[in-house]
Amino acid sequence: MNVAHHIQRLAGPRTALVEPSGRQLSFAELDQRTGELAGALHRLGLTPGKRVLLLMPMAIDLYEALIGLFRAGCPVVLLDPSAPTVAENLARVGLSGFVASPKAHLLRLKFSELRGLERYVSAGFTPLPHKNMRRLTGPSTLVDTDADSPALLTFTTGSTGRPKTVARSHAFLEAQRSILTEHMGLSPDDIDLPTLPVFLLNSLSAGATCVLPDADLREVSKVDPAKVIRQIHDHGCTSTSGSPAFYEPIADALLRDGATLPSLKKLFTGGARVPAVLLRKLVQVAPNARIEVVYGSTEAEPIASIQAHEVLDETAAGEREGRGSCVGRPVDAIDVRITPPGTLADASGIGEVCVAGPHVNQGYFEDPQADAANKLREGHRVWHRTGDTGYLDDQGRIWLVGRVNDMVGALHPFMVEPVAEAQDHIRRAALVELEGEAVLACEVADPPRDWQEALAERTGADRVVPVDAIPLDPRHNAKVDRSALRAVLKKP
Repeated sequence: MNVAHHIQRLAGPRTALVEPSGRQLSFAELDQRTGELAGALHRLGLTPGKRVLLLMPMAIDLYEALIGLFRAGCPVVLLDPSAPTVAENLARVGLSGFVASPKAHLLRLKFSELRGLERYVSAGFTPLPHKNMRRLTGPSTLVDTDADSPALLTFTTGSTGRPKTVARSHAFLEAQRSILTEHMGLSPDDIDLPTLPVFLLNSLSAGATCVLPDADLREVSKVDPAKVIRQIHDHGCTSTSGSPAFYEPIADALLRDGATLPSLKKLFTGGARVPAVLLRKLVQVAPNARIEVVYGSTEAEPIASIQAHEVLDETAAGEREGRGSCVGRPVDAIDVRITPPGTLADASGIGEVCVAGPHVNQGYFEDPQADAANKLREGHRVWHRTGDTGYLDDQGRIWLVGRVNDMVGALHPFMVEPVAEAQDHIRRAALVELEGEAVLACEVADPPRDWQEALAERTGADRVVPVDAIPLDPRHNAKVDRSALRAVLKKP
């Protein structure tokens, strides 16, 4: 079963998707439109198994195209066009078609890998040869694809090496949907505002009405919080999910105005370390919501979760003391273990977090080298190496201490950075290795005298240096870009 079967099951007058423009689509209309689009794609020669790049902003057109391609049996390729490895990623997957917004079709002029494909489909006019998606129609189609065949191909960020291609099968997506639906508790009674396309698919499959955020999610730092707040109020949104960088300006704007979001019952955040100070703000502005930090990765989502009150009442104190960042207990259907002594683990129990389960990616797309480096096979069972270091406490909770490649000497970033950020004068801190030294960079405001020496002594860093801004990842705008930070620190 795939998301298209769930849309077909839910077909009816209830609203499925709402755009900021006011455009809406019911579940019945979504089922009809995606079925007709699948039939049209077949007529154009995009038959089962042919891989198609899909590149559109988060709008109704994106989900019509995505579900239509699923119904046609075409594996969908998604990528970040701003990533430095686009050409390499495109060359790996062997595309047959390109379905995109008019603006995205201009990438055909930049990347040779997008030229000479069988079919080009655009959601509007583009001067390059194409078929207009909105004019395409055909006999309603829903291909009965093999459960283990690829449905969705995406790329890792490459934070632990070159980017890898992750192929999610229909069976994988269904296992993920089942776990997310059970864990998040979404139902047809919910009005959801998700900011991640894959989370939106799960919300749709659960029957929730999905309100598409009035925001350019490619630049989370530039989101206008007033627009999103207005959407939540106007539609009475009951749930939402997004990165901590998405929620921080929203929470700050609400606190400035003395306002709240009383309709929210569930708020999920993750994708980067979520500071306790942000959780404290969210508890204030969403007083009726269950606020939860979700830990996962491209290859396994979700892995674990923890509610805000548990962080604020207990684990935040440990974070400030240098114990790491607690991401909670593993979700049902997933097993977690820490690599044993003799590999990465030390006497403190710290090692690499490894996971196994039905919604854990079993292998990368046509990449045996990546499989050998990141998958541990024990008979029919596959353990995925997350690239995160951490340990389990006596309650079975996972505490992360950083990435495998980000350890500096004996120091783990998440055991150092929160200690620094607990100081009132430090907004953000990041640990990197520079010329053999452990350097702690800090964004500061009105620091006290001798603060650098005191912080170096407390954290074990060789040097503490002030910086104007710590570079962050473009995807979530919340993770430290350590390579970029090293470049900043090297400048005279």
